[in-house]
Amino acid sequence: MISYAISHKYRAMKMKAELQEIMNMLRKLQGSIDFGATPAAEREELAGEVSDIMDALFEAMKKMP
Repeated sequence: MISYAISHKYRAMKMKAELQEIMNMLRKLQGSIDFGATPAAEREELAGEVSDIMDALFEAMKKMP
């Protein structure tokens, strides 16, 4: 039973670390969008979509142990 709890905690920590890595990639993407040559309206739309994804990931990470 204890080993199951440890295993479950380890998996949650690993998943949280993976989500954090995805968050870092999204931050890089957002930076690329902000400084890209794409027209301003499209940049704003893309940046908004990336921001929404980041918000959803952050909320999911808050619910993890």
